[in-house]
Amino acid sequence: MASSFAAIDTALAAFAGEHRIPGIAAGIVQDGRLVHAATVGLADIEGGRKVGPDTAFRIASMTKNMTALAVLVLRDQGRLALDAPLATYVPQFARVPLPTRDSPALTLRHLLSHLGGQVYDDPWGDRVLGMTPAELDALIADGNLFARPPGVAFEYSNTGYGLIGRAITNVAGMPYQAYIARTILEPLGMTRTTFDAPAASRGDYAWPYRLDDGQWSRERIEPDGEVGAMGGLATTVPDYARYVAFLLGAWPARDDPETGPVRRSSVREMGLFHAPPFAPDPQKPAPPSAYGYGLNDTADPLLGRVLHHAGGLPGYGSHVLMMIDHGVGIMAFGNRTYAPMSSLTGRLAEVVRPTLPARPPPVASRAVVRAVEAIVTAYNAGRIELAKPVLAVNFLPDMPARFRDRELAELKQKLGEGRIEKIDGIHALGGRFTLFCEHGRLQGTVLLSPEPGAGIQRLTFMVES
Repeated sequence: MASSFAAIDTALAAFAGEHRIPGIAAGIVQDGRLVHAATVGLADIEGGRKVGPDTAFRIASMTKNMTALAVLVLRDQGRLALDAPLATYVPQFARVPLPTRDSPALTLRHLLSHLGGQVYDDPWGDRVLGMTPAELDALIADGNLFARPPGVAFEYSNTGYGLIGRAITNVAGMPYQAYIARTILEPLGMTRTTFDAPAASRGDYAWPYRLDDGQWSRERIEPDGEVGAMGGLATTVPDYARYVAFLLGAWPARDDPETGPVRRSSVREMGLFHAPPFAPDPQKPAPPSAYGYGLNDTADPLLGRVLHHAGGLPGYGSHVLMMIDHGVGIMAFGNRTYAPMSSLTGRLAEVVRPTLPARPPPVASRAVVRAVEAIVTAYNAGRIELAKPVLAVNFLPDMPARFRDRELAELKQKLGEGRIEKIDGIHALGGRFTLFCEHGRLQGTVLLSPEPGAGIQRLTFMVES
């Protein structure tokens, strides 16, 4: 990884010039810590102040996954249910008419995954972060809160996350800002992360800028307000790196004691598909993504499974990308309106990817090892019946023994005797194995049954080319 740091710094400077972004701060997290921080440009154009490693930026909608995590904490504590009607936790919502008579009740689960039926509202939402409690009450009472029935389609909604913030406030018995600080920020030592951007701006802060006809001007710093749960956080690279390291630490699932402020299983739940897959940009070829709870989930052909989220506000752009197969996170913050920071994190991921070893596969379970050992005995003898004690009830009816014996004979004639070279787990009831043979290698996959004894229900072979 360290060998790529110079290339990361070069890519940062090139990106700032290419996209005309006054200042950028970026960080790389690996193995639970910030391993590299890079900055370029100006936090204050008028004053000539440079972006430093501790300069704070507003990260906009990257706030959403922390809001979602706070909801899961309350769920884990038994204080709310994701599928209960929202009106259970926001009582005035009981008076909001549903869009159709057959609409289901709006729930927190709908809102977390942008399935609540609200309209896409980035342009409007970006300018109302400072909404007061009374203004949110008025929006609930008189606003157009449904564009379609809940649960029908994915449509990204800041309003939905603003309503989640109100639910957190009511259930926690304190403002959502205080609850998130107490539950997540303080335990992780994120002392420079706050919803109060005006207060943060009195320190080392990146001023927000826009560019019109070649002229820079400052955007207004939106105040902290009642709906900031949708995108109000300001943070620094070192602070946010603590959070990214915590999230990445939830993978893989394991027996270790819990050490973080939130269960690892709940963190992993955030990244599961909870909304239908969608194309990020229909005009550009890209792997499809799906939305979990405050995180997008993408199966990237080069990077593996990637969890990510962008943020954009007047004066800011941000993005976080987590390659969970490698335990690596990349974040980038810029101080220009809607700066396309996802393009930068993607570029930095391409820089570091060749230096990253993939995480080792799970250790094969005893049941998988037992099954593979029996298959190897059968392979070398050319008789599948020798593996009968580890075969599931479907195995021989699906392919009678004479056909299996023929398959084994043909493979052995081509490759010769074999011995186990390695067995990797897929999970507790599945594994992949490689046989080192006299004339090549044979790869196989076993899938076990859920019955007592866990017999082999499926077996496939592939000659290594």
